[in-house]
Amino acid sequence: MKLRFGLFFLFFGCLFFCAQPSKNPTNDPYSLETLSFLEEVLLDVWESTESRESAFSRLRYVCRTRDTDDGFICYTWGLLEFNRENYSESYTAFQKALQKNPNDSLYKNMLRLSAERSNNISDLKKSSKEGEVMATFSKVMESCRKKETLELSSLILLADVGLLTKDHWKKGVFSSCLASLTPVERSVLEPKMVNPIVYKDRLVKDQMRSDPFSKVWDTSYFHKGESTKEKEPAKSTITEAWQKVKLAAETGNESLGREGILTFSREIALVKKKGKTEATLALALERSAKLLLEQDPGYSRLRYLAKEL
Repeated sequence: MKLRFGLFFLFFGCLFFCAQPSKNPTNDPYSLETLSFLEEVLLDVWESTESRESAFSRLRYVCRTRDTDDGFICYTWGLLEFNRENYSESYTAFQKALQKNPNDSLYKNMLRLSAERSNNISDLKKSSKEGEVMATFSKVMESCRKKETLELSSLILLADVGLLTKDHWKKGVFSSCLASLTPVERSVLEPKMVNPIVYKDRLVKDQMRSDPFSKVWDTSYFHKGESTKEKEPAKSTITEAWQKVKLAAETGNESLGREGILTFSREIALVKKKGKTEATLALALERSAKLLLEQDPGYSRLRYLAKEL
């Protein structure tokens, strides 16, 4: 376990090895300063005992005072503490990571595991409604392993939020517990259980949440491996506008192409005003679009629209 964590962080550090180290990150999670900070800290963690404690001190300070909106610095601190079996500190770190990014499923799972190891399940349960769900999930799993009788209310809570599926009747850690339910209990619980989880769809959602471009572009097509002209309409106005441009390039419909590129350009300008991260991502999309119009053979019919960007 420790070896795998070590190799992961060694790779992470090497990935940014050429960056110029900086004493503190900025509020932009994708800035060179933030990445350089993480590189510097991770190298210190693995260099020696003396540098390790100093690195942990810096991580704690930055997590509490200057962490970015995505909570990754707090998560990094939590993961390192978890790896060295300092579970109380890791629990605190993952709590702070989730405060920054409440929808991250990885942060949630690590918070739950840290709560188990640090005997903070009761604290987790009292923290919020979602904390109650995570704590209940852990307690039900523990009871199943020990073959203890379960409270039907706990199972209903998990079923209501989609954590118990019809698959669990047949396989998984919950199957033995569910098999011990009375016919009456089963009749109450079963209608509340959702259909089996499609893990491919769940993976796509997790990938989209962690993809920075999801802030400005519908990345579902990319992560599903589909063309942007397939299936349901795009969930992003910018993506939808570019779909029109792409269709116009294929069909030679100049009026549709002009409509699409003007909408695309207008939406890009609006996104640039939202914040530094969004502006950087929007600029990357704008430059990519311009290059496609100027150089890609598939857009040869709409070359003249490059001047609109």
